[in-house]
Amino acid sequence: MPIHAEELRRYLADATGRPVQLRINDNTHTMIHATRDGAGPGIRVSLNRMFLDAEREVIEVLPIFITKPTPRARQVIRAFINGAAASLAVARPPRHARGTGRGLHYHLDERAQAINRTLFQGRLAYRIIWGKGVRAGNRQCHVTLGTWSVRQSVVRIHPMLDNPAVPAYFLDYIIYHEMAHIVVPATTGCTGRNQFHTDEFYRIERAYPQYEMAKAWERHWLPRLIRAWNGGAEMPARSNDFFPGGA
Repeated sequence: MPIHAEELRRYLADATGRPVQLRINDNTHTMIHATRDGAGPGIRVSLNRMFLDAEREVIEVLPIFITKPTPRARQVIRAFINGAAASLAVARPPRHARGTGRGLHYHLDERAQAINRTLFQGRLAYRIIWGKGVRAGNRQCHVTLGTWSVRQSVVRIHPMLDNPAVPAYFLDYIIYHEMAHIVVPATTGCTGRNQFHTDEFYRIERAYPQYEMAKAWERHWLPRLIRAWNGGAEMPARSNDFFPGGA
């Protein structure tokens, strides 16, 4: 599970025996930086946000790395950052996969069937496919991740999510969200406009077993995935950005 920034700060302070000021940022050029806090014993530490999702081994060597780095500490941190950079590939699905549920990394039919069976008692009728993959505008960091067409009975998922860097639980959440629209059709409000996200819809949406985890991943990592998607088929590894994976 991700570690909270304050929890990490306290851990670093306890492990080093020094006061620690911790700053979490999105800097992709300097992933980790530590300096003395004036003439006193304190340490100022700046970490890329990805360290909040680091495995235990990485967290355990951080106090050593920021005080007196050993060869092993350097190796562990370097391997973590390099591994993060290696997960950057944001490839569009091959053309033949568009309009079907079969992707390069995820097969929508299989995932949707499991969700329908376990969470909707198998009662939903639909077809699910990868969509066209529209990019966001230059100043925009938002894309529509999924849609439900009542007329066609089709769920469309943005192919940006067909990526090994996207955790399966997040993709499943997007599929579940669109399936919830099947269960709770749009209603007409007092203004005459369709309301798609009603209180009943939100009640069902929050029943997704990993709802909180999916929303946390969305807040922290989706904007970066969108920026990578907008930037082209593949991001250069040297950018040192990071998307935590997971099946």
